[in-house]
Amino acid sequence: IIKCADISNVLKPFPISRRWALRVTDEFFLQGDVERDLGIDPVTPSCDRHTQSRVASQVGFIDFVCAPYFESMATLYPGLREDVDRMHENSDIWAS
Repeated sequence: IIKCADISNVLKPFPISRRWALRVTDEFFLQGDVERDLGIDPVTPSCDRHTQSRVASQVGFIDFVCAPYFESMATLYPGLREDVDRMHENSDIWAS
C-alpha cells in the first residue's frame, strides 16, 4: 500500500500528474548532470537528459511499472478502478 502512495502521481488528473512528472524528471536529470560532472560513464540512462525524453520516461514508467502494479491493486481494491482508468488516459495523453 505504501508503494501506491509513492507512485500515485500517475493516477491524478493529467495537469497534476504532469506537474509531478516534470518535477521527478527534473530531479533525475539533475542527478545525471552531477554524474556527468563527476566523470561517471555511463550516466544512469533514466537520468541522462541527452538521451532520455520526458515523454518516453513517463510512458515507460506508466506502462511497465505503474500499470501492472495498479491493475493488481484494483483487483484487490475495486475502488481504485476509476483512478487506474485515468492513469491509462494519462499515458495516452503523454504518448500523443
